[in-house]
Amino acid sequence: MSDHFLRDKEGRCHTIITMANIYEYGGFRFENHHWAGPIKLNHDLEPAKAMGPKFFKAFAEWDKLTKKEKSATQISG
Repeated sequence: MSDHFLRDKEGRCHTIITMANIYEYGGFRFENHHWAGPIKLNHDLEPAKAMGPKFFKAFAEWDKLTKKEKSATQISG
């Protein structure tokens, strides 16, 4: 999850927006929640109806990447 702070000209924070970090790797788009685990997303970035073995294999590969490599696959958040 990423937090974005909207500030006025004086630097006061008026709004905090929390967004899911969305990644694209191995032909799949997904979120990886710190306690719920990975959630495969469809092309509209909505949760997919099914997550099969190909997705979990790609996710396992992604999960072994370094933090810097994972960051390079982030498309939103």
